[in-house]
Order: sequence, then C-alpha cells, then structure tokens
Amino acid sequence: MNAASNGQVLKLYPNVIPVRGYNRSLLVDLQKAKSHLVPNDLIDFLEQDISAVEEYENFIIENELGIFIDREIGACLTPLPTDYYPASAINNAILELNENSSWSLPSVLNQLDELGAQFLEVRFLDFYSVVKNLRILQFYSNETTIESIQIMVPFHKDLKAYLDSSLNERFFRLSTILIYNASEGFELDVNFYKLVFTRQEAVSHEHCGNISMHHFRQNTQSYVRGQNYNSCLAHKISVDRNGFIGNCPSMHETFGHVDDKSFAEVLQEKKLQMKWQLTKDKISICSVCEFRTICSDCRAFTMENTENGKPSKCGYNPFISLWKGEENYLSEQDCGIRIENGNISIPEEKINEINARIWG
Repeated sequence: MNAASNGQVLKLYPNVIPVRGYNRSLLVDLQKAKSHLVPNDLIDFLEQDISAVEEYENFIIENELGIFIDREIGACLTPLPTDYYPASAINNAILELNENSSWSLPSVLNQLDELGAQFLEVRFLDFYSVVKNLRILQFYSNETTIESIQIMVPFHKDLKAYLDSSLNERFFRLSTILIYNASEGFELDVNFYKLVFTRQEAVSHEHCGNISMHHFRQNTQSYVRGQNYNSCLAHKISVDRNGFIGNCPSMHETFGHVDDKSFAEVLQEKKLQMKWQLTKDKISICSVCEFRTICSDCRAFTMENTENGKPSKCGYNPFISLWKGEENYLSEQDCGIRIENGNISIPEEKINEINARIWG
C-alpha cells in the first residue's frame, strides 16, 4: 500500500476533518456522518505530509477517508472552507407556554418572521395551553419563514382526540410532536408528523444541557457553523412562560418583556449576543477534547460557573478517554486538572501515570 517510493503522499479528503484531542484524535467524515477514533500518532503522520505506517494507510484507504496522490497535486488541494454567513438575524427560537401565559403568540410569530427564523420549538407546559394555542400556532406560522416546528406537549387522556381534530388539515410547518410524561403511546389519524413519546415527567430547565454521544452532529453545516459560533446559543432567542425574552429559557439572564420590547430592539443592544461567538475551541476543557467539532454545548450549566467552563452535564473526561459510568472513570478534578482564570492547568506526569494504569 505504501506509495512514498512513487512520490505520492496520503491525503485526507476535504470532507474528512482531523480533530486532535489530548489523549487521542477523531477523524470526522462529514459526508458519511461518521467518525473514527484514531491515535494522535496518525494525525502526526498526516500533518508532516509523509507516508504513515502501513496499518494507518490501510485504515484510511479501507474506510475511504483519503487517497494516495502525487505530492505536487496534493500541495494544491485546499481544505474545506469554514466561512459562515448567517442567513438571518435569528435562526431558531424556543417558546414556553402555560395556562397563565398572557403574552401574544401571533405577535411573537410575526417578529420571528421579520427576523427570518427557520426553526421553532414550542414547549407546552400543560394541556390547557395546547388547547388554547395550537390552532393559533398553526394559523400564524403557515405564512412565515419558519421551516420546521417541534412541539412538546404533556400526555393527557384527551390529547389524542384533540390532536386528531386539530390536525385534520395539514399543519405545514409542524415536523415533530414530542409527548412527555407519556404512560402509553398512540397513532394519529393524520400521519404527517414524527411522533415521539417519552416518560420524562416535565419540560424543565433542569433537563437541558445534557451532553452525550447520542447528541453528536456530524455534518458539514453543523461543523462550519461550530467553527464560527456557539453551537447552542448563536442566533437563538427565547420567550419564557412569563413573556421574558432570553437567549435560552434555561439561562437566568433576560432582556425585557415581549409586551415592552421587540426582538429587534433586544438584538440592537447586543447583550443577547455576548456568548454567540464562544466556540468549543474557546471553552477550557472542551478545547482539548477530540469530540469538540461534533458536540453540542450548554452555557446554562457550566463547571466552576465560569463563562468558558465545560458544560457541567458532560460526563466525558478527554484526558483519560472515558465517560462517566465506564470502568476506571475519574473526573478531571480527580486527575488533578485545575481551571484558573479560564486557563487549564494540566499535571502531565500525573495524567500519564493514570493513563498507563488504565490502558497499559
């Protein structure tokens, strides 16, 4: 397989992104939405533009991650562009509604349309708010820029009958109905929507911010956006059950009430956007994690309660390559990692001893 003698080098395809972590690396195939964990040594070989050992070469070729190419041609290849130009001032929004919510849903939907919002999540916190607002949501969203709506509704004995009667005409923007606190499942007469049931008892802020491999996103759009902006907060706006405007309903800071301020006014103040450009490379522990380019983020719950702290609901330790619950897992603190003024202090000798004990 080695082609170095013919003046060729091994090059990754532009859609394959190498991500170096502290302990190991990741090759992210954006086209196939697939990732491969690899030793850091493999990345070293590729970065030095020399042929790797045959085992590495075979791995890359067999998984269609790269190609042997003449050195002169390889020098002309350009990496995947990472320039990102937001299509609108607001890309996605989260709205909360309960039986006591008195703010105007039509007004909010009109403002989202004016700002070019594409994705909307509506969290109904009780059955009454569903009955009160679902048809309003359908009517006022159909002629907007919104492309996809996910609604979260509580299970109720009358829910199926109500949805069947309310959705007998196509709700064009609705893509997903997530039913929480569900004791049983059912099918709708009109089957145009993804129907998801969960036993999670409530839609609570405490349920947000969980980081796991199930939430990883491996596609070009998410990758490029994540190189420029925070993967969760950028171009997002929310209205909580009481009508207060925020970046995310799980965050404590609000920027006014929808009855007193428009979204456009809040955006002009720039306070809403303060964390939008906080990418994973700027977040302390995340910056050395091999999963950082495909991982989600959460600024509502962070370690050390610092602006650039790791999400506190992430159970992965990149210094020993283990998830919480796996055998031999230790937290970063147990490994001697310290965060001081946003900077990481890494006791490399101690980390090496721990890895030798775990991995041999």
